[in-house]
Amino acid sequence: MEKTLFVVSDIHGFYTEMKKALDAAGFRENEEEHIFVSCGDLFDRGTENKAVYDFVRRLQNKILIRGNHEDMLLEVLRRGYVTERERANGTDLTVSELLGEGAMDDSGRFDTVRHAEAIAELTAFIGGMSDYYETESHVFTHGWLPIVFEGRYPCVDPRWRSACVQDWQDAHELEWQQLYGVGAVLEGKTIVCGHRPARMGYMFDDAREYDCSDPFFGRGMTAIDAGTVRSGRVNVLILRNGEVLQ
Repeated sequence: MEKTLFVVSDIHGFYTEMKKALDAAGFRENEEEHIFVSCGDLFDRGTENKAVYDFVRRLQNKILIRGNHEDMLLEVLRRGYVTERERANGTDLTVSELLGEGAMDDSGRFDTVRHAEAIAELTAFIGGMSDYYETESHVFTHGWLPIVFEGRYPCVDPRWRSACVQDWQDAHELEWQQLYGVGAVLEGKTIVCGHRPARMGYMFDDAREYDCSDPFFGRGMTAIDAGTVRSGRVNVLILRNGEVLQ
């Protein structure tokens, strides 16, 4: 049978909303033809990070793409404490959930030796993620693809597939509406991304409502982040043989 991709992004610890959306889309965990694809930022901000982690880990058929919040979590795990910036993003709650109640003290520090096994598992989980996933018709990523400048304007780096680690980390932070706005897309491919809410599609479509969190389908790109913290929902993009079914 043909493989069907069920693509989500920016779950941010909202397991209930994710599961509801996947169920409504017809995703079945044990169906060999159903492939779960995450375009990054599984954790932070929500309160069900452990549930998201456990769900994704048990999936057999999955493609996990790394986002800037995965980058941030790795740095926190390496360092052994959270900064104010990370607290503002909810990473302290993520660490507390994933390492166990009481793992982090009031100052935001945790014992990396005591929790070495859990940290090693998390590090391996994130380390196994990719920066992108490519099919004949689509490229799935988090923020955007690595860019270079031609004069004053950015464009996709022709060597994006072999870009270095730092260039990909920078790309995790790029905002699709800025790059799409100047035409930094790929010839013959559609970029599917998250990182910034799809509601920003109103900037390019006069008929689109300002608060519409549905996926935004532009020319050569699709934005799927539903802005779950604000909208209370998760988008699931369904594709089969390059054709968007939902």
